[in-house]
Amino acid sequence: MRNSTMEYKVNQAYEELKRLIQWNPDSEGKFLQKMVCFLLPEQRKYWTEAIRDLRQSLETEHGMIFIEKYREKLEWLDDVSLLELERKIGAIYFVDHYKMIADEFLYKKDFETALFLRIAMETGIRSIDIPYIEWSCIYGKAIYLEESKGGDLYKRVNGTFPKISTQSLRIIKLLHRKQGKIFTKSNEYYVRKISCAWGMPGFRIHSFQDYRRKIEMGITVGVQVPRIIPL
Repeated sequence: MRNSTMEYKVNQAYEELKRLIQWNPDSEGKFLQKMVCFLLPEQRKYWTEAIRDLRQSLETEHGMIFIEKYREKLEWLDDVSLLELERKIGAIYFVDHYKMIADEFLYKKDFETALFLRIAMETGIRSIDIPYIEWSCIYGKAIYLEESKGGDLYKRVNGTFPKISTQSLRIIKLLHRKQGKIFTKSNEYYVRKISCAWGMPGFRIHSFQDYRRKIEMGITVGVQVPRIIPL
């Protein structure tokens, strides 16, 4: 029964992976690396060969090639619920796709939209409030911004102020130096551009706030795996 359960979970992972790859086929190699890290945690010496095996498994009708070869190393999946498995795979895709879209905006020198997207992901600040961020709101990497919904300052789950990354801070400094302000367009303008670039039905800008909040509460990833593959 244990092997049967494990095979079912791995095959479910394959199906989810194939579904996600179809939205961004250029990322297939990245997804395969991520999935091998996920399915074979702390088994680094097997990863190069396992990536080839996983690719071959995905090209067949089922994943038995991969399962049969790494059966003993996959037994930990018996202790993971299917919901946790799906949540982790979805989180891998969500983060990777976000980074690709953000980088595309930077490549096109659309710094405002790139920054809008990065702040939404990094802080969980509501999209309607992001355009109101000014230079006076920035203290180091922390953002002191009043919520339009309740009037209180934005805070993390642990009570600290939301923080941005070093790269986002660089973009803020660039925009402030160049145009005297950070954002020049409306919330709707940035959301529309991001929605078009995201390219998936059912996209919601609120997904970034939900993701950040769950990350802060420690419930998004479901299964903890080492972050190995650099992006």
